[in-house]
Amino acid sequence: MPCKIAKKIELSEKEELILTEHAKGTHTPLHLKIRSQIILMSAKGLSNNEIENNLKMSPKKVKRWRDRYGNKQEELKRIQTQTPHKLRKAIEDVLADEQRPGAPAKFTNEQVAYIIAMSCEEPSKFALPFSHWTPTLLREEVIKLEIVEDISVRQVGRFLKRKEI
Repeated sequence: MPCKIAKKIELSEKEELILTEHAKGTHTPLHLKIRSQIILMSAKGLSNNEIENNLKMSPKKVKRWRDRYGNKQEELKRIQTQTPHKLRKAIEDVLADEQRPGAPAKFTNEQVAYIIAMSCEEPSKFALPFSHWTPTLLREEVIKLEIVEDISVRQVGRFLKRKEI
């Protein structure tokens, strides 16, 4: 069975400088730091296995980031030539996580708006014997009023935090 050859990475001086800053930065996010190290080691000619062993990470991650950077090399070279001031951002974009779809929303915008609006009202308006809302009390009331079928206290708290923004 033929051996797969890892994507060859060739860095310009500017790319290497930017990646080294990320790899050694004390305030660099960890994901960017590790991915930069993968690219720098790849450019030095290390195999995926050597990088995996040095960084103690899965082969899948090393391959993913080496391939992703390798596939964008032409675009990065073009950016460096045409708009060099955008190179740092372009490298960071290549090494960033892709958007994930996430779970669909469980609550409609109307339900959220009603919960937030209700929290702005005095509980006495709903003939309740307390002076202010807590997420627990608000949760019980919106379920009782059938605004939502069920909701966690934590989710009510997140909606109320959003209101404060």
